Amino acid sequence: MDPAQVDIDLMSRVAQGEESAFPQLVERHKTRVFQLAWRFLGERTEAEDVAQEVFVKIYQVRTSWQPSAKFTTWLFAITRNTCLKILERRRPMVSLDANVRSGDETFGRQLADANMPTPAEKAFKDEEAALVRAAIDGLPAQQRMAVLLSRFEEMSYDEIALQLQTTPKAVKSMLHRAKVDLKKKLRNFLCI
Repeated sequence: MDPAQVDIDLMSRVAQGEESAFPQLVERHKTRVFQLAWRFLGERTEAEDVAQEVFVKIYQVRTSWQPSAKFTTWLFAITRNTCLKILERRRPMVSLDANVRSGDETFGRQLADANMPTPAEKAFKDEEAALVRAAIDGLPAQQRMAVLLSRFEEMSYDEIALQLQTTPKAVKSMLHRAKVDLKKKLRNFLCI
């Protein structure tokens, strides 16, 4: 069965009061919601809170849900809005490269590399990743979300337009402006 149809069927069951369908829905999407929130906010703890809040909101409005679009469109709209509310509450914005403390341990995001780079290559890659993350952090919130949805969620212009409540033409323009801005910021380091 088509994954989009599975989501609609599960959410329809949840909307009709079938409690056992909700954990299945959460299990299908919790990782993607968390990853999107973490990439957007750069803070693991806040991303976990967002993921939890998103599914609480879905559960709270379950009886009024209507399958007018893909479930993931609705899910990511709720995720985006929740992330934007968090951004409004905190200034300045946290880098996507921020470390997170949990008890006695500090966790940071690392890029996986199956080829086991040399220390010099790893240092270069780390510096490159930090610069790219910093450049993305510097984008306006709408552009940043459009880049994240396009790059990491592989959404089409139409899907992103639904998420950002705009037109596909505006999304295309937004992504173009983001690309130009990122190229300008990264030109010297990345030789582009």
